Order: sequence, then structure tokens, then C-alpha cells
Amino acid sequence: MDKRTRRMIGQMISAGFPSPFVDEQARRITEEFEVGNYYIFGRNVVNTEQLCALTKDLSELAFQKNGVSPFICLDQEGGAVSRIAVGASLFPGAMALAASGSGQAHEVGKNSGEILRALGLTSTAAPVLDVNVEPLNPIIGARAFSDDTETVAEYGTKMMLGLKEGGLISTVKHYPGHGNVKSDSHLTLPFNDTDRKTLEEKEWYPFQKAFDEGAEAIMSAHVVYPSVDPEWPATLSKVFMTDILRNQQHFTGIVETDCMEMDAVRKTYGIGPASVRAIEAGCDLLTFSHTYEAVKEGVTAIYEAVESGRIPIKRIEESYMRIMALKEKYGLLQPRGIDNRKADELIWNKEKNELHTLLSRNSITLLSDNGGLNAFQNSKKPLFVAPPSLALNGAEDPKVNPLCFSETFAQKLGGTSIVIPLNEMNDAIKSKIENADFDAAVIGLYNARFRPGQMKTLEILKNSGKPVICVLLGAPYDVSDIKDVSAVIAAYEYTVLSVNSLIHALTHGEFPGKSPVKL
Repeated sequence: MDKRTRRMIGQMISAGFPSPFVDEQARRITEEFEVGNYYIFGRNVVNTEQLCALTKDLSELAFQKNGVSPFICLDQEGGAVSRIAVGASLFPGAMALAASGSGQAHEVGKNSGEILRALGLTSTAAPVLDVNVEPLNPIIGARAFSDDTETVAEYGTKMMLGLKEGGLISTVKHYPGHGNVKSDSHLTLPFNDTDRKTLEEKEWYPFQKAFDEGAEAIMSAHVVYPSVDPEWPATLSKVFMTDILRNQQHFTGIVETDCMEMDAVRKTYGIGPASVRAIEAGCDLLTFSHTYEAVKEGVTAIYEAVESGRIPIKRIEESYMRIMALKEKYGLLQPRGIDNRKADELIWNKEKNELHTLLSRNSITLLSDNGGLNAFQNSKKPLFVAPPSLALNGAEDPKVNPLCFSETFAQKLGGTSIVIPLNEMNDAIKSKIENADFDAAVIGLYNARFRPGQMKTLEILKNSGKPVICVLLGAPYDVSDIKDVSAVIAAYEYTVLSVNSLIHALTHGEFPGKSPVKL
């Protein structure tokens, strides 16, 4: 294969690697496959100085090999999906932001864009434009702004435009919608059986709104929509990626796939065949988040498909030109300068931090109160119970030093903390709770509708006969399984911001939020 074709294919690849520095895997994929773009995860981030050094080194590595700077992307949605979570780089996630009713999604997006750009990033896979129609959705939930189409379109478009104003490429996701499924595409292939008319009116509308407002990039969903294409998930579907997206919805930007190593693709189709199929469908940029072997399998299959004539050179050129046009627009055809001092100034900017704190406080929502708030404020011996903030799905990074709601509350307010597992109940935990000396309890539930161990803990607390307040640290749908408690509060996420906002809410009796989903 000639050098020009290899280089064009390399520009169509975005890949991850395991280290917080340019490691052997990053060098190998760049040297062997001329990979032109990189994906950053929590495992690659230690602090701002280190991240600036990493993005600088990645930019130099790619430029020296390819003569063009890379896209360096990460998932910075806010809330639980935040690869960088210090200072103003952490902001409320989508559902919390919508619950705040602030209408300041544009300003939040601009703040995030400015910070990420200063850190050397070029793009973020945000905002989420999925309409979370299904309460039992295990992967989207509070990552969505709402279950209401107009709300998602309004907040999502504002955030997208804010990111763009902040100098960052906003990759909206997960086209054409991952909100109405009951399975996680990290683990299996989801199906959405909704009829096409309803899909167009409800789940596709936020994307169309974003396209009309100048969206420059989208990320595809590994979801099958039988009413539209019964054979292929959207990522691999020419019906979606060309016929509908390009010809009907008139999207002219770049199409990035969700990770090709997710089990929805890897186990169902195989990485190599799926990589070829994704390009045939119309995708421009293929993402490989983890291993060298996956990049090798995908790129080798593409090489073979081009050499055999299955993928015409013209098809590769189409994607290459779209990618180069976007890189030119964002100044990536030349080397980049990165200044970690500017990044630090933005991250610790007082106004940005105060805004994000205020929005988080304004999101806290009182769903019901049967004397629980009064009981807590008059409590002399409060008990706080919660699991740690461990990752619940493949969208979240593994937590090295997880936050713990109960420990933080006990440290700041006094009282007793009991830390429980995410999804387990045993005699030791039961005995510890039954023998605790308390006059009111606050339990943090972390998407407990999928983890019955937490609900068993709640039942033990209720059996004490003492007031029990439930705090929902994930999507608020757990409320449907909670009966006969003293109060229920929705925080929408389990982050330092939300926990501190909960402390403020409970001690000041202030709950300005309004649920953006029907409960």
C-alpha cells in the first residue's frame, strides 16, 4: 500500500494507551499504523502539569510522524463522567445541570472548552444528546439532560455552542440515540424497538437541532433500531450513517465511532470486520480505547479491504478531507503550543468555580418530605450510610481513591459513618447497622435499582423505627422503589460537587432543584 493511503487511514484512527505519559503502545501505534489521533482517559491523568506535558508530547509525536497535529479527545461530560475533576474542570453532569434550571449550559460549555483547550485537548465527547426515555437504562441515566426531547435539545445545543466558543470541538453523542434501551453497549448489543416516526420526533430531534446549529462532530451509538435497519447497529449501518445522517439530516461534519472494543461490536461482529463495515457505512474516525491488538486488528482489516478494492480509495479520501478540514479550522495543521500556567489559572478561576458550585447547589431536589428534614436538623446522633463512588459502568473511570458520601458527611457534620458495598448484604453489615446508636439516618443510594444489596440496607434502617432520609446519588429513578421513608432527595450524581452541595442543602434547608425527568 502506498504511503499516502496509509497516512490517510492513520488520520481516520483515534486510539488510547495505558499510561500517563507517551508509552511504548502510543509510540508503536503511531509508528506502525501512522495513527493520527489519541483518546485520553482517567488512567492517563495525574494532574494538570502532567496532562499538559502529555498532550504536548502526543502532539509532537504525531506531528513528527504525520506532519499534522492530532485530535486529542476525552469524555468530559461533567458529573460522574469527568476524566479531569479538579477545580472548575468539574461541573455538574447533564441531568443535574437541567435540574438546576439555570439555562447556563452555554457558559458551562465555554468554561469547559477553555480549560480543556488550555490543557492541550482538542475535542470532548460531549454533550450527551440522548433522551433518557427508559428508566432502566443502565448506561445513560443521569448522563442525559432529561427524558424530554425539547429539554435535551435546548441544554445540549447550548453546551455544544459553549464548547465551540471555548475553542474546543464538541462531539455530540450517541447518534441517533442511546436513551431508550435496557442494556449497556459496553457489555452487549442493545436494541431499540421504537417505530421510526417516534424515533424521528423524540430521539433524533436533539441531534437535528444540533446539526442545524452547526455541530461539527458526532459519536455513533452501537445500538440496533429494527424499524430503520434490522440488520446493523447504527455505527455499522449505511442506512443511518449515509442515507439518513448525510442525505436526510444534512450533517456535514465528521462521524466518530464509539469505541470499537466495546462488546456490542467486538463480540458480535469482530473488531476487524466491524472496522471495515463502519467505513463502508460512512464513519470517518474509528475509536480504539484500550489495546494495541485492537488497533492492529482494525487497521490491518482496513488495509486489506482497500487493497482488495472492497473499500474504494475515494471513500477513504472523503473521510480524510473532512478530518483535515476540521483540523485546519482548529489550527491543527501546525505544531501546537501548550502552557500549563494558563490551564491552572482557568481551573482555579474564582468565577468559574463559584458558578459550577452554585449550579450544583441549585440542582439538589427535594422529592418528598415527611418530617425527615426537621428530624435531621434536630438530630444529636446522626448516622450516615453509603457505598463508595466506585465505577458503575464502562463510561466511568475506575476509582483509585473513591469518594464516600457517608464518611464525608460524618467528618463535616459529626455522627457515625457506615460504608457499605455497592451491592452486597451480609451479617456483619446488618449487625453493624442494627447496633448503631443513632436518632436519624441518612442513606446514600447509588443507582440502587440495579443493586438490591443497597435496598436491603435501606430496609434494615427502616426497621429501626427511626427517621430515614434517602439521598439518590445517581439517576433519580430509584425513587419508584422507595416506600415509607422520612424524605427523599435527588442529587443526580456522586461527585465532590454534589456531596458538598448535599451538605449545604441539608444544613440550610435549601432545595432549589426540579427533577427534569418524570418520576
